[in-house]
Amino acid sequence: MNADFDFWRMLAGLGLFLFAMAQLEAAMKAIGGRSLAAFLRRQTNTPLKAVGGGIVATALLQSSSVVGLMVLAFTAAGLLNLASALGVVFGANLGTTFTGWIVATLGFKVDLEELVLPLIGAGGLLFVFGRDGMARFGQAVVGLALLLLGLQFMKESVALLSESLDVGALAELAVWQYLLFGTIFAAIVQSSSATMMVTLAALDAGVITLPNAAAIAIGADLGTTSTVLLGAVKGSSSKRRVAVAHLLFNCFTALLALALRTPLLQLVAAIGISDQLYALVAFHSVFNLLGLSIFVPAIKPFATWLEQRFHAQMPDESHYITEVEPSVVEAAMQAMDRETA
Repeated sequence: MNADFDFWRMLAGLGLFLFAMAQLEAAMKAIGGRSLAAFLRRQTNTPLKAVGGGIVATALLQSSSVVGLMVLAFTAAGLLNLASALGVVFGANLGTTFTGWIVATLGFKVDLEELVLPLIGAGGLLFVFGRDGMARFGQAVVGLALLLLGLQFMKESVALLSESLDVGALAELAVWQYLLFGTIFAAIVQSSSATMMVTLAALDAGVITLPNAAAIAIGADLGTTSTVLLGAVKGSSSKRRVAVAHLLFNCFTALLALALRTPLLQLVAAIGISDQLYALVAFHSVFNLLGLSIFVPAIKPFATWLEQRFHAQMPDESHYITEVEPSVVEAAMQAMDRETA
């Protein structure tokens, strides 16, 4: 490894980003977890409304993985039917692209030092001296600041890498290799947002080209399906249906995006987005929107097909409570009520 490349700074940046994402998720779940759960239950009576609920929930929680696990819990507890659950997890794919827009705007277009220090100071004081909701809001502010600080470390380390790396050698790699990297990396770190952060930093430093960065973004969506799959491995048939649907949706969308990669990038350029960083996050949003437009009209038939492929086993004693994670409090309480009934 070249001595000019600061590996530990890059690793610290990635670690800070993942830690910050966890803090943001925890704070947002504490602030609006119960109300968000109630919102999902109310706003999922049609596939289109379910998709909208998934987009909003993921944009607020900043994690499609968390939303996916919540949907598994609600489905197992009988709070969401399969068609509604599919709408939410499909919408979560588009919702998670909002993180890319935030990172591309705040992380690369704003002086991070001037932004991060006030956020850490104000958020830290709110967290220590605030109560209940204000303390959680302070936690969220500090999480956002650490996220941006981690991005700064990543940018600096990748910039050093670009000065010592033979960028031309990367151009010889096949598209499938970039796709595979995005898939594996996202599966390891359990975050498409972190994968997009690394990709944006590499694109900004000139280490990779926009078409290759687009292939990584496609792979990132595939990699995050591992979270929902792991959450459903030992679950009920309803959980397995949601997980399989999530995997099939992402595989179809990824293949479509890969086949249309060049036309979609040309479309992004045609609508006036010339900045490469914005072009990448726009591409990420556009191909997810395209996948949604194809799948949403077919959600109910797709749900019916899945129900014919997976059959519930008769439980020995309980119907609901053993299928719900206790950490998803709202779903656990509802499961207990249904079990008692």
